[in-house]
Amino acid sequence: MKKILFLLLLLAQAAMGEPSVFTDPASVPQEVQPPQTSENETDTGINTLFNNVEQSGSISLEHSNLPSHLYIGEIFPVTIKLTPVDIASGNIEYTLQNEEGIRVFSATPRRAVKADGVYDTFYFLVQSSNVRLPDITATVSSTGMDSNPITGSSLTASTLSPPATFANVLADSFKVIDYKTTAYNQESNIVVFTATARRCNIGTFSLQNAIKQGFESKLPNVEESQITYYAIIPNTQQSLDFTIFNLAKNRYESISIPIEVDDDSVSTQSDLSPTDSRHTELKVGAAAILGVILIALYYWRRQQGYLIASIAPLFFVVFTLLPNSSVCVKKGAPLYILPIKSGTIFEVTMEETNIEAENQVGDFTKIRLDNKKVGWVNKRDICSN
Repeated sequence: MKKILFLLLLLAQAAMGEPSVFTDPASVPQEVQPPQTSENETDTGINTLFNNVEQSGSISLEHSNLPSHLYIGEIFPVTIKLTPVDIASGNIEYTLQNEEGIRVFSATPRRAVKADGVYDTFYFLVQSSNVRLPDITATVSSTGMDSNPITGSSLTASTLSPPATFANVLADSFKVIDYKTTAYNQESNIVVFTATARRCNIGTFSLQNAIKQGFESKLPNVEESQITYYAIIPNTQQSLDFTIFNLAKNRYESISIPIEVDDDSVSTQSDLSPTDSRHTELKVGAAAILGVILIALYYWRRQQGYLIASIAPLFFVVFTLLPNSSVCVKKGAPLYILPIKSGTIFEVTMEETNIEAENQVGDFTKIRLDNKKVGWVNKRDICSN
């Protein structure tokens, strides 16, 4: 009997120790919930994602080279390196600000694409001794993303102490490639020459001792500029001498153009000299005196030979004193110093007028004004009637 009671007691304890689906909540199957994420954590993840996208479309700037020494009047480069290459090689817009003592000489930078980056070079003209390079920011046109700004440094530019023959030009090189000299009048010659220069503000070229001077043409360019220049100088000069400052060699260089007067009257840059009135008067006077003497001898000795001989000097006198033909020049017509296209204009007609014409070279007619000035007028500016 005791054994039966002990067995029943064990069964009761086992039944009480077993969890019940009705009484033990742990025994109820639970719904699996996804992990909870806070709103702040969600925003942070999105921002990180977009920041990565933005960074992939941005560029980085740094100076590649900076000048160590400058001269007032010098053109100098500033090169910017942009990375990465795949983005920087696209269209980039620059913002330059806070520069001092300089001005941009070439608004569009010169670009070189290399394996390690894109190199854009700006050129500036030094205008004063206190120089501050600009702060530069680049913007990717396709995305509108701005680069990191780079801050410009400060420099001091030196002032040259040039010789008396200085032509106001600083350049890496300056070469005269062609020249021509023609008599202008009894006292002076006109020299026309063409020159090329590198890294030069060619528009400042000026001679110190010319009677008159100017540009016939001017093609400014940082890599290579070219000018055609004229100068009227005394005919006692044996050469046209001037000095430039060579930036590459950091020294002055003298340039000399020999004066070799060309009398070729059919050249486009010749036949420039006006008739010397005094010289003409002397020749006319001598011819007239000779003619009178020959006529007097004819009446004295009654020999026909004297009368015949007098015809030549008297014909010269009459022919020389005959007025030149005239041309009608339109109102507002430019009068040029030289008979070439894009030549220097020294006067403009205020009204339609008849002007004494001497001869013609190509499309230009040589004219003499009432004030004795000599110039050239293009055939398009001559009246049709």
